[in-house]
Amino acid sequence: MAIYHLHAQIIKRSAGRSSVAAAAYRAGEKLHNEYDGITHDYTRKSGVVHSEIMLPQNAPKEFQNRPILWNAVEKSEKRKDSQTAREIDIALPVEFDLQEQIELVRDYIKDNFVDKGMCADFAIHDKQDGNPHAHIMLTTREVSAKGFEGKNRDWNKTELLEQWRESWADICNERLQEKGLDERIDHRTLKAQGIDREPTIHIGAIAKAMEKAGRDSDRVREYQEIVSQNKTAKPQITAEYMHELKQGHFILDKEINAIKQKSAETRREIQSLRFKSERITERAQNIEVLKKRIADLKSERQQTGLFKSKGFYDSQIQQIENSFNQATNTFKREFYVIPEEATAEAKRLEYKAKDMERSSERLQDRLAPLVAEKDIFAFEYQRQKLFAEVAHDGQKIKDDLIGLDKKHLQSLTPKEKLAYTQSERLLEMINERSFQRILDEVAPEQAYKLIKLRERERAREYERVWYR
Repeated sequence: MAIYHLHAQIIKRSAGRSSVAAAAYRAGEKLHNEYDGITHDYTRKSGVVHSEIMLPQNAPKEFQNRPILWNAVEKSEKRKDSQTAREIDIALPVEFDLQEQIELVRDYIKDNFVDKGMCADFAIHDKQDGNPHAHIMLTTREVSAKGFEGKNRDWNKTELLEQWRESWADICNERLQEKGLDERIDHRTLKAQGIDREPTIHIGAIAKAMEKAGRDSDRVREYQEIVSQNKTAKPQITAEYMHELKQGHFILDKEINAIKQKSAETRREIQSLRFKSERITERAQNIEVLKKRIADLKSERQQTGLFKSKGFYDSQIQQIENSFNQATNTFKREFYVIPEEATAEAKRLEYKAKDMERSSERLQDRLAPLVAEKDIFAFEYQRQKLFAEVAHDGQKIKDDLIGLDKKHLQSLTPKEKLAYTQSERLLEMINERSFQRILDEVAPEQAYKLIKLRERERAREYERVWYR
């Protein structure tokens, strides 16, 4: 039965990703990234039944070559946090054969992307498991005969994504009708369609963690495919995968620490605002007491008889007036308002503190999924590390990983190097909970090897502690 699915995402360097790596994985090819010098080999990936590049008329013809196209994309982006490509993945109707699916995707890409000036690289994946789908990678810059030029910000608009979603449903339904089939798909949500039920999704152990981290089912599927690919990868590919996990963990760690620092600064600012509000209120009250005392002394002086000396009152009034004037001037210099405006100023500071509290809560909301995602990176790295330990070519994997890490460290500032090292130490920690999860996911013979390895590590640690 035909189902509707369309998911869009941005490929960003800040997430440790590259358009070259993504294109290699989607097409099941070996591509070298000239930007960072890493070669991505996915030639052993199964299920890639078709891949193709479609270009607008004004694009250079050599962009039909996949490595030339995506290395040109990487070269056009200078920033470390650049968004290098956009990707859309779509579920293909199982009612169509492969050729019909290819023609369907071609027509959709031409109408919605290529005719609008984007270069498109698409691949169809089908493992004969009832889940045929297509990955469409799109460029984000205007293109001319000379190559890539400025970013087209209009392609980022939300309403344009909604048009793409609706267009996919329209073209699928048109082809289904042409085949005389009654099946139809709908790009709208179940609620918008008037269907009173929750959409279902298969949730596994990793999927639950991904869902908690804010990832949807498509990302889970992609993640599991990559993990499956890397289980049987060559040593160099395994090392590259572990290196990418390290980079992703490092980037997340930096973002988490930045949010924590901002959150701490916000809390200190809130405390400062409330302390200032209390001081304004207290000082204004003290000034009001002086003002009232002056008024009382003047009233008493008026009531004093003609034959009584008024010099005592004049002296006291003069002293308190001096204190009052000094306190008032100090108040204005320190708080930039007059004492009569103290109540309004204290309220303003309290409102500002409450706004900052809401901002702090939003920071905490951002923090939780990032921490969960970082845990997933750590878990997958730990698993790959253990597999490398029991693999026959484990030493080569370690050596390749060290080489990749050294090359990456050269591009970092001293401060970033320290942060990277701290992140690396966190990655190396394997607790009992993680170890048990890893055992639950591997074959019995692998589990046996890992348990023996763990026992040897514990024995060596015991000896180090005993003889220290």
